Amino acid sequence: MIKRISALIWLRTQMILSNGAMLFQIVFPYGMLLAYDHFMNKDGNPQVAVQILFMMIPLALSLSVGSMITIMLAEEKEKKNLKTLFLSGIHSIEYLISILFYPIVLALITIVSFPMIVKADLSGRWMEYGAIVTSVAICVILINLLVGALTDTQAKAQVNGAIPMMGIAFLPMFSMLSDAVSKVTHYTFMGNFVDFFTKTDFALTAQSFIVPGVWIVVLLVLNFFFLKPKAKN
Repeated sequence: MIKRISALIWLRTQMILSNGAMLFQIVFPYGMLLAYDHFMNKDGNPQVAVQILFMMIPLALSLSVGSMITIMLAEEKEKKNLKTLFLSGIHSIEYLISILFYPIVLALITIVSFPMIVKADLSGRWMEYGAIVTSVAICVILINLLVGALTDTQAKAQVNGAIPMMGIAFLPMFSMLSDAVSKVTHYTFMGNFVDFFTKTDFALTAQSFIVPGVWIVVLLVLNFFFLKPKAKN
């Protein structure tokens, strides 16, 4: 099993390295983060750095982490590689692990490195930050898995994936401009993220995870039903 997973991960590595668009999507959020930090926070204000994180983390997760999943799934289905892999004895769980390996690694790197790069002041709030952003990353991964499961070509993947990508990337900022959008955001998995960065009295409780928990469960169920038939085809 480990050998098959390692071989699949090596295949993903080659796919990523040979795909210029995917490499650009991975690097672009870091370039934007450095640009924002240089032009908006020349004095190195830790509070301004937190606001930069508020803008850039959703973009990074949706663009580099989420889009990678839909592109890889769609490319393999378009080239008929998916059916060949399963006929060659690859199990669905092994395939899924290989698909999620790099997105999970990138998500973890993003969560840890972004605050360090901009020197954001998260003293005493690192655990809350980690828990909230991790829940967002899980939902982003599951949403893009679902989009990939419902998409059979790369062109369709880029179109279908653009809608959730734009929503995730810009919903936090739009919630600051409109009370209506803010109320809608509260019932999405981005609600805790927005509250963490915008409310000074925000405190993470067990109830805070009810909404993102429901989202995760629903997305897991949907992925189970839509990915399982794909594995059999």
